[in-house]
Amino acid sequence: MTTTSTPNSPVCTYTHRVCYSDTDAAGFVYHGRYLEIFERSRAEWLAQRGLSPTKLINEMNIVMPVRELTMNFYKPGRLDDILYIDQVIEHRGRTQVTVKQTAQRKLPDGDELQVIASAVLHIVCVDTNTLKPKAWPDGLFLAE
Repeated sequence: MTTTSTPNSPVCTYTHRVCYSDTDAAGFVYHGRYLEIFERSRAEWLAQRGLSPTKLINEMNIVMPVRELTMNFYKPGRLDDILYIDQVIEHRGRTQVTVKQTAQRKLPDGDELQVIASAVLHIVCVDTNTLKPKAWPDGLFLAE
C-alpha cells in the first residue's frame, strides 16, 4: 500500500493490490470489498494529516459517519490488479462533506488508467457526546 499526493492537490491516491480475500468465486472483486478499500483510502487521507479515528474521538470529540453512499461499477476488478483509489472532496459544508472516490487500474498495454468503480459519500461530522452534527475542526481540510 502506498499513498501519493502533492501539497496543493485535492487528490489523495491510495494503492491497493487485489488479493484472494477481495474476490468472489468468479475471481472478481466482490462489490462489498470496494467499501472496505475506499475506507482504507480515507484512513490514509487522515493519516497524511497526522490524524486517526482514535485521535478524532479522543482529542476532538468527533466521529465521521457516512450518511449516504452511492456506488457505480463499470468493469470487474480481478485478482492481482493494482487499484489506484483517488478521492476528491467535491463539496464541503459546515458539518458535512461530499467525497468522490474512484477505483482505477492500469490497462495491460500501457500506463492508461481504466475506471472500474466509483462512490460518492456524504460524511457528517458528529459530536461524540451529543451525537449531533458539529462543525468540522479548523485545519482538517487545509490541503484541499
